[in-house]
Amino acid sequence: MSPIDDHHAAHGGDGGLLGPPTGPELGTPDGFGRFRPYLQGSIYWTPGTGAHEVHGAILATWAGMGWERGALGYPLSDETATPDGIGRFNRFQNGSIYWTAATGAFEVRGAIHALWASLGFERSDLGYPLSNEETTPDRHSQHTRFQGGDIWWDAHRGAYEVLTRPAFGVPDPALGGAWEVAPFTAGISGLHAALLPTGARGSVWFLSYLDETGHGHHDPQPSHAGESRVLDLDTRTASTPTYDGPHGHLPNLFCGGHAFLPDGRLLMVGGDRELQDRLKMLHTFTPGGPGGGHWQDVDRMAEGRWYSTAVTLPDGRVLIVAGERRVFDPALGPNPNLSYEIFDPRTDTVGPRTPAPFEGFGGSVTYPFVFVLPGDRVLVHGGTHTVFLDLGSATFEPAHLEATARPDRNSRTYGVEGTAVLLPLLPDASPPYRAKVLALGGGGPQPVGMRTPATASAEILDLGVPSPAWAPAAEMHAARVMPDAVLLPDRTVLVMSGSSRGFADNGANPVWESEIYDPETDTWTRMDHTSVPRLYHATALLLPDGTVMTSGTDATWNPEVIPVSELRLEIFRPPYLFRGDRPKIGSAPDAVGYGTTVEVGTPDAAAITTVALMRNGSCTHSFDPDQRHVGLEIVSRSADGLTLRTPPDGAVAPPGWYMLFLLRDGIPSEAEFVLVG
Repeated sequence: MSPIDDHHAAHGGDGGLLGPPTGPELGTPDGFGRFRPYLQGSIYWTPGTGAHEVHGAILATWAGMGWERGALGYPLSDETATPDGIGRFNRFQNGSIYWTAATGAFEVRGAIHALWASLGFERSDLGYPLSNEETTPDRHSQHTRFQGGDIWWDAHRGAYEVLTRPAFGVPDPALGGAWEVAPFTAGISGLHAALLPTGARGSVWFLSYLDETGHGHHDPQPSHAGESRVLDLDTRTASTPTYDGPHGHLPNLFCGGHAFLPDGRLLMVGGDRELQDRLKMLHTFTPGGPGGGHWQDVDRMAEGRWYSTAVTLPDGRVLIVAGERRVFDPALGPNPNLSYEIFDPRTDTVGPRTPAPFEGFGGSVTYPFVFVLPGDRVLVHGGTHTVFLDLGSATFEPAHLEATARPDRNSRTYGVEGTAVLLPLLPDASPPYRAKVLALGGGGPQPVGMRTPATASAEILDLGVPSPAWAPAAEMHAARVMPDAVLLPDRTVLVMSGSSRGFADNGANPVWESEIYDPETDTWTRMDHTSVPRLYHATALLLPDGTVMTSGTDATWNPEVIPVSELRLEIFRPPYLFRGDRPKIGSAPDAVGYGTTVEVGTPDAAAITTVALMRNGSCTHSFDPDQRHVGLEIVSRSADGLTLRTPPDGAVAPPGWYMLFLLRDGIPSEAEFVLVG
């Protein structure tokens, strides 16, 4: 008797599970083992594995993979019932095959098997496998589909799970708002997005790298060309802007910074990440005209800047902060740019490079959080470190602040990417226009990987107290890295999108739940759930009708769970749009100055409770330094109009285009564009 015969006898012999033999015992083709076929299956044996039977659907799957010469190798167990009593499985040298009547038989192996095992096998949220391990067309990744999601693996990221979007209930829109996928697109993925004051209802400017392969994963890197579109929100059609510069085409400005100039143009800083000349580029974009706008190459910075932040100063110039020079040193890698430069829109030229104390930012000099504060100061935050630039003296203040201590503390700036907003600046605050900054989300503690849980934490810096310090705020309902945050005209903040795990371009678990923060009560309220996954390179903007548009998420720089660049746009209607009739603006000035009064016509003058100037946003990489909420004082009312006091200066409301909203008990009108300053 051989070990195979002994095993057959132990399983009931000819009258047992496998039935009688249908052939002799033979050596396997690889020369290591032996096997014998039976009516209902086979028994395989090697000196290292022992003898084990394989039968039924599991045998068929193993055979389809090439038997013992396939990826799984020899069996290490007989077919066994799963602990939940639903399925059956065989273990093999390099994985397992699982079967249920509902799913069929599929193999799980390697790093994917190891992760599934660590999660609890079929008892985890993933459930049973629905496919064998598959290789993506570009052969960069492998993945296995399960009942509750997928497990992916690539050499760079290792194995990570991505759960299927749950079936969410539909909330009362008056409490949770409503998301819907727009019936139109711009034709490119909105990796950079900005609101333009053109068209009857405004337009949205989008920028991306040129995707020559049809919006999918590609290798090598994208070309050095870029592409942009302008989407008219009234006609819902997109146009391609014109370009004037030395390249013959719009260069790749992707991953640059941008800010609106006082005259409505958008300044684009740097871009690309490989070519030094293009890292030093400065372009302006002028809205309107053929193609929706025009690109103009205007000047060069002293050094390259990749992932820098740009903000409009009180006098209309633009502060360009930090980023990377992308000058490689074999020992140090890319060099951080510990400096700032200032662009002057009157001459379209940039000033000299000025050193800045950004060493405390550590490796987080990319896309720092930058806010112009009342009193001619600028807050710059990178990593966990905050510094202040005094614009009057052009020097940095000696006081530096550190973010709140918390168990999972890490940088909220790129690439452990959270976000931040300057909370509404209100004339009736004490002191008036009291500045508070809300920072939220991002990755968990170092070392951060694909499966590191994101943080739900938030913190506030109140700059209206004698000794400002970052302090904890209420936690979000959902932990998220790569969120977008949008200021709403009712003085709240909408937060959406991102991944529940990972960091920057290494997050793959979409957060579907959106939520609204109320600074007055320090509370978060759950909102409706999105349908479109928004991960790395997503953007979000407040629109003149009071809705919020999300866009972006590309294929090249996200894990391959995103197989193509996301072209769909999704629109959120906040709860205030379901709470009754909206007030109306009958007339409004096209432009306003500082420290004066203006007349706004409205048939709802007696009912208006608050007025908001919302600066047109321009967003990329989970941060929008352009957006701003400035409240206006209601000086007096008439039967058909309001007298409003404008902001005192450019430190409260930097010059440029804003949306004017009138609100009745939190319900906003549709906005009128107003040029401030």
